[in-house]
Amino acid sequence: MRRCSVITAGHLQRDHIAAVEGLHGPVTIDRRCADLAELVAAARTGKADAVLIIGETETITGSLLTEFTEPGLVVVAVSDVSEERARLRALGIVALPDTVDAKTLTDALRGLPVPEQSADEDLLGAPAAVGKELDDVPVDPADVQAAAVHDSGAESEAPPGRTQEGEGAPGGQHPLDAELAELLSAAETTRSRREAASAEPTQEEPTQEEHTPDDRPLAAAGTGSARDDDAVRAAGAARRGTTGRDDAGPQNADLRAAAEEDAGEEDSGAALRRPGITTVWGAPGSPGRTTVAVNLAAELALTGARVLLIDADTVASSAATHLGLLEESAGLAQACRQADLGRLDAARLRRALTVVDICGYRLHLLTGLPRADRWPELRGGALRQVLQRAARDFSHVVVDVAAPTEHDEELTFDTRAPQRHAATITAVEEADTLLAVGGPDPVSFPRLVKALDDLRLNLPQTPEPQVLINQIRREAVGRAPEDQLREAWDRFGSGEALETFLPWDRAACDDALLTGRVLAESAPQSALRHAIADLAGATLPTRRRRLLRR
Repeated sequence: MRRCSVITAGHLQRDHIAAVEGLHGPVTIDRRCADLAELVAAARTGKADAVLIIGETETITGSLLTEFTEPGLVVVAVSDVSEERARLRALGIVALPDTVDAKTLTDALRGLPVPEQSADEDLLGAPAAVGKELDDVPVDPADVQAAAVHDSGAESEAPPGRTQEGEGAPGGQHPLDAELAELLSAAETTRSRREAASAEPTQEEPTQEEHTPDDRPLAAAGTGSARDDDAVRAAGAARRGTTGRDDAGPQNADLRAAAEEDAGEEDSGAALRRPGITTVWGAPGSPGRTTVAVNLAAELALTGARVLLIDADTVASSAATHLGLLEESAGLAQACRQADLGRLDAARLRRALTVVDICGYRLHLLTGLPRADRWPELRGGALRQVLQRAARDFSHVVVDVAAPTEHDEELTFDTRAPQRHAATITAVEEADTLLAVGGPDPVSFPRLVKALDDLRLNLPQTPEPQVLINQIRREAVGRAPEDQLREAWDRFGSGEALETFLPWDRAACDDALLTGRVLAESAPQSALRHAIADLAGATLPTRRRRLLRR
């Protein structure tokens, strides 16, 4: 029987080390470490087969767990708090109670199935929201009251018609301070429960969060009557402090009428982009990745689909600015921290979101990093969990990322360090559809060709990208720009078809950015808006000319 070398740290009331050694079996405790830092250092030596962590597991995160799982070690944790065992299991750790017997513990360290783990599920305080749809998750009244106190501080500015919800909205307390307070509170609660715990762990009912009627979508995709849609829009407008009627201005009334025509019109052949994760990537520079991502998400939301826009650009995030949200909090970083702790569920994801009103329809947003130097907060493993959670809760997930896809050279670091472009790499790898955006000018076009070559070299398992050229104009290419670009692509490109072109509309983009609106709101009849709607597979209504009356 093969020998199993174990390194361990921590202790509880029972002496599990002596119990395992007393079996005189293949499992041997080779090193007892003083803390997790020493345990990580011992794991890097490559001489252990399994890691046993006993008690004091509150500091274990997904990022720390990779220090053990990447070398192929089996990780087992023992905790006397049921809620902590639930969190550890969500991270992929075999978590056992303090009452576990030595035979079961040795089987777990050898990587064998542990039937007692499933029997302990009744004692877990697992989040009740896991697996539910996002809008079906109720909200705890205590959270609502806490959010009201939180929002009583400094509020960010937003243009009329924009709403901000959840922890992503800035308040009197910095998000990092709130997260630190939550971690300290959880650690203190765990310690107090351990001191007061008896031999049998206490059972607590999982927190049920209540869902408010205003959290439902403002409009459904082609379902319900116009009266129901008006009632929902009126409710959302009342919450924003506006009437939502035609007295808000003739332009808003026309936009609302166009949106209602979109929702009620039968599909005439154009199919919506297939559900899943759509990553908008592109060449270095400014080919318009964020403009395409924001307006693509808006067009999908206008069809009534459940859409989440994620700003994962760790170099220069700007999706919030495009949507007129002047805030400094990073909703994506908050969601990644919850995922790193193994606590991300539908309810916590929902609290990190910002909801934007687009012509009476809801667009959900995870805001990006306000500063580029905060990029280590978006670890690859945590972001992967956020994307997978979002894909279960939303029909469409649109991710805006930066251009670089290269891996950092790990030999330049003494220890395993986070990747600078892990967010881009993870979003590209998790994409169901990958859009590669480039420009038509003599600088941007060659950059796109080289970037696609680098993409295949760095990430060979990515889906086949759909190439689109943005900002098409004769001034940069010459006569018949699309034909010339196709000819150049056939000569220098690397095999992908080039069929998608987005026209240059500087005036419409400038006006949309200045007013903090999408093209569907600021320039609904622009050629660029129609081209992006075609990219989304949305069918726009035909505008009828009205006769002027004298």
